[in-house]
Amino acid sequence: MKIILAFALCFTSTFCFAQNDSINLKELELPNSPGFILLDQAPASIERPNTPRAFTLSLFNSFSQSNGIPNNYAVEFTPFWFLKHPNMNALKYAGYNDRKPHPFSSIKMISLSMAYVNKTDSISNKPINNIAFGARTTVLKLYSKKHKEDIIAANFMAVKRLKGFDYLLNQAGATPQLLIEDPAKYHELESECLKILADSNSTSPLAEVLKEKPRFAIEAATAYSMFFTNNNFSTNRFGRFGAWLTLNYSQNLNKAATNYINFYMVSRFLSDGTTLDSLNRYTVRNSFDIGGKLEVEFKKLSIAYEYIYRANEVANTFRSSGLLKYKIAENIYLTGALGKNFGNNDNLVSILGINWGLGTTGNEHAKVD
Repeated sequence: MKIILAFALCFTSTFCFAQNDSINLKELELPNSPGFILLDQAPASIERPNTPRAFTLSLFNSFSQSNGIPNNYAVEFTPFWFLKHPNMNALKYAGYNDRKPHPFSSIKMISLSMAYVNKTDSISNKPINNIAFGARTTVLKLYSKKHKEDIIAANFMAVKRLKGFDYLLNQAGATPQLLIEDPAKYHELESECLKILADSNSTSPLAEVLKEKPRFAIEAATAYSMFFTNNNFSTNRFGRFGAWLTLNYSQNLNKAATNYINFYMVSRFLSDGTTLDSLNRYTVRNSFDIGGKLEVEFKKLSIAYEYIYRANEVANTFRSSGLLKYKIAENIYLTGALGKNFGNNDNLVSILGINWGLGTTGNEHAKVD
């Protein structure tokens, strides 16, 4: 049933959420949903500021689940990309307006998400269904001075390339006379020329510059969850509420902007209503998390380690986990995590999966200018 539901969501999203009547299967390395992070079910609890995608559907599984069917689902979308932005161009998308940097330009690209996590209570052995709602946005991003120079130069070259469209038409034989004599043939040649331009633009210096990570970024996120026990709606209770800031510094290690060393710091407030007191009653406890992460990222492989310390009025705990991502095919990534999660019970981090889903970034609709 869950697999049917997942594919139904995929099918529905293709028709309901796509722009230009299509969704591109690209950049399937989906970010961790704030709901997954809030419920301590994500492979990584510290996530880098990501490209805001128009729509994504992601599934995760754990080694500890014997049936092999993913129990963790999330959908995430960015309302900004569902509205028309006729004046959007590559420079504005990258945070430059009138060729001047605007470090807060990404705030408007806030993404909203919903996550579902199915667990089994370790004490009562009853199923627990968690539903979480989240939001996040990049508050600030700063690029190097060279990035500004590169993107302006690349944008200029892309404009020159687009101005060569008439030349391509003439070379293909799509003359004004052909438009009169055989409109169908003319439009066929016109479509072929547009495809040539699109293919060349996807590998242009502009596309490569847009992939470059900001040197420094701050992301804000928040999430709220509720849970149900024994598959009974009447048992719904407050689960967790969290709000956090992630600071990210990225140092490019090669000219092609494919290798990075990334440093992260996170601070998070958490109100947790899922813990039991001595009388087995749910009680609310407030905690504060602080931690960091070091990541070395190559073209096909990234290796990371994160440590987060959690303090509250009852007991202090920590999460210590290693994370591995490997590109097994074009735009398909295998994600694995192993380590210790927060708490003393059921605290094994053991996640393996392909961050599989339908995704579109929205930035393919940005134009050059």
